[in-house]
Amino acid sequence: MISTTIYNNQNFPIPTERVFEKLFELEEPLTGQSVTIKSIFNTEDQTPSMILYYSEEEIYRFKDFSTGRYGDITDIIRQMYGIDNRQNAYKKILSLFENEDYVTSKATEVFKKELTQVTEYKVRPWNINDQAFWKSFSIGGSFLKKYNVKPLSEYKMEIISHGKKHDMIFNNPMSYGYFNKQNELCKIYNPQQKKGKFLKVKEFIQGEDQIEGKGLILIIVASLKEIGAFKSMKYKDVDLVAPDSENVDIPEEKLNEYKKNYKYVFALFDNDIAGMKAMKKYKDVYGISYIYFTIEDDLADCVKEHGPNNSKIFLTPVLKDAIRKENIRLNKKQ
Repeated sequence: MISTTIYNNQNFPIPTERVFEKLFELEEPLTGQSVTIKSIFNTEDQTPSMILYYSEEEIYRFKDFSTGRYGDITDIIRQMYGIDNRQNAYKKILSLFENEDYVTSKATEVFKKELTQVTEYKVRPWNINDQAFWKSFSIGGSFLKKYNVKPLSEYKMEIISHGKKHDMIFNNPMSYGYFNKQNELCKIYNPQQKKGKFLKVKEFIQGEDQIEGKGLILIIVASLKEIGAFKSMKYKDVDLVAPDSENVDIPEEKLNEYKKNYKYVFALFDNDIAGMKAMKKYKDVYGISYIYFTIEDDLADCVKEHGPNNSKIFLTPVLKDAIRKENIRLNKKQ
């Protein structure tokens, strides 16, 4: 029985960025940025008028302003090689990559590249767009200053790809650096990027420099934005920290320190599958109970949609119930 795979942009084994890199022999890898090149369809194009960009579909597409042509990898392959349909275009792409190990040996493996350290960055002044973004989550300038968040005009990364070393400069219109108390850049947040939204620069527990270190309640949340949104509700006796991401655990020795110095320690992540999986791990592996909050996708979105006061009304009974259950659990252990 012959099985024929019907490809689309979601199940095709070769990432769209790799296809465009190969077709145009790009010197730098595509990692979410837009690139402008000379049109391949217009031989008289003196000023680069063809753009390769990362779309909302989370794939790379092209737009040729000199000829009006546009589309995805199959569209450009069909036009370059005179191919009649999308499936044949996908087959042509596979043939172009037939000597690539990651296609022939393991077609589902994404081409690997290594990002090394950020070598340079520039801090810029705050502007009204920054204010609008953070204010939408009820996060103001005093919080951003206290937690050492700074807007970046650009940052440079040394990237190793295809065995070659490249320096790439990223100048997204909204980029923010998260710095520790030694004023070292630890994390970069690109809220408008679907790829490369978070970039880890060095080990960093978000909020660690700002907590008291002991008290009544410590809650581990998903991000610094969640910390800011939570703080807008003005709870007393609640400290907050966040790991690099839900998929990265806070070191066990640090968790043991939290459990020793706080009466209650909880995890509160997004209410999706990834968030639930992470919270369950904290409970099963580290003995840290979790708070399951279902208003909006996460706490920051709840504050954005309903405001701090209403969000506090929604969260308070859930938090009280978590404390009640934790008291029962702790009493059973005695």
